[in-house]
Amino acid sequence: MELTPRKQAVLKAVIKAYIENGEPIGSKNLVALLENAPSSATLRNEMSELCELGLLHQPHTSAGRVPTSRGYSLYVNSLMNKAEIPESEKKAIDEALESLNCEPEGIPNTVAQLLSKLTGLPAIACLITERQPKIKRIELLPIGRSSVMLLVITDDGRTRNRIFRHGGFTDESKNCFEELIEKRIKGKTIAELNKAYFQSIIAECGIYILELMPLLTAVFETVSEIENTDVTLRGENALYNICGDENTARRITSLIKRRDPIISILEGIGDNVGAVFGADTVYSELAGETVIAAKFSGSDKYKGYVGVIGPNRMSYEQIMPCVHYISKRMTEIMTEAQKDMED
Repeated sequence: MELTPRKQAVLKAVIKAYIENGEPIGSKNLVALLENAPSSATLRNEMSELCELGLLHQPHTSAGRVPTSRGYSLYVNSLMNKAEIPESEKKAIDEALESLNCEPEGIPNTVAQLLSKLTGLPAIACLITERQPKIKRIELLPIGRSSVMLLVITDDGRTRNRIFRHGGFTDESKNCFEELIEKRIKGKTIAELNKAYFQSIIAECGIYILELMPLLTAVFETVSEIENTDVTLRGENALYNICGDENTARRITSLIKRRDPIISILEGIGDNVGAVFGADTVYSELAGETVIAAKFSGSDKYKGYVGVIGPNRMSYEQIMPCVHYISKRMTEIMTEAQKDMED
C-alpha cells in the first residue's frame, strides 16, 4: 500500500494533535486540522489504511487513532518540520558550557544536568574512551599521622583516590612500593591490571609483603573502579513523573546503570540526532519510552552521546534541535581542547 501525500498529511496531523492533547484522534477532529480536508468518511478510510500499515493504532472499536512507534519514527525522520533552536536557548547553552574544562569525568555530569534542566526530562550523557586508558601516575599523599591518600591518574585525565589508615611505612618498604609502581604498573592499561597481574606484583614484595599488601590491594581496587565508559543520568525525579510508577522508573534506572544496554541504543543512533523507540528495542523497560540522543566527538581519545528519555508523546520538534545543538557545541569544545593540548 502506497503512503500517498494525503496519508502523510493525515499521519502528521494525527501525531501532532496526539502529542498536544494526548487523546485518540477521530476523523471529525481531522477535518478541522487539515487544510482542504476531504470528508470525514474519506479520512476514516485513510486512517484505517494507516492502521493496516502499522503507523496508527485504534485502542478500541469506538475510539480514534493514536500513533505507533513506527508512526512516530516515520514522523521524526521524514515528516516533522525541522525547527531551529531559539537564540535565547542557544545563549543559555553556550553560557552553561563556557566553564566546561573537558576533564573526562566532569563532562557527562555537566551535559546531562544542562539538558535535563532545559527539557524538564531525565537526561543521559556518556563518554566513551576509544582506547584503553593507561596508568600515568600513582602517588601517596600523607594527610595525617596514620592516614594517606592514594591518587591514581590515567593518561586520559581520569583520576581516582582513596584514603586509608596504615601502621607506618619504612623508607625501604616505600622505596619497594615506588619501584613496583614504576616498573610494573606505570604505562599499563586498565585491562592489563587484572587480579592475576596484581598477584604477581605482590609476590615480588618479599620481606615487605605485610606492609605493602594493604596498599597494593588499595591500588588494585582503585584501578578497577576506572571504566572505559561513564554513563550519567540526571533528572531522576522527572523519570518517575513520566513513567507514572516507581517500579518502571527503577527498572529504567537499573538498565542505565548496567551501561552496555544504553550504550548499544545510543550507538545505533549514528552521527546525527535521532530517536530510538523503546518498543522497537529488546529492552522491555523502555517499552513506553523514547530515547532522543546525538553524538559528539572532536578528540581521538573520546566520543560521547547526550540525550533524553521521555514518553513517546513528547515534543520532538522542540527537543531534537536542543539535543543537536548541545552535541554540536560539545564537538566544537572538545575539538578546541584537543588543539590546545597539541599546541
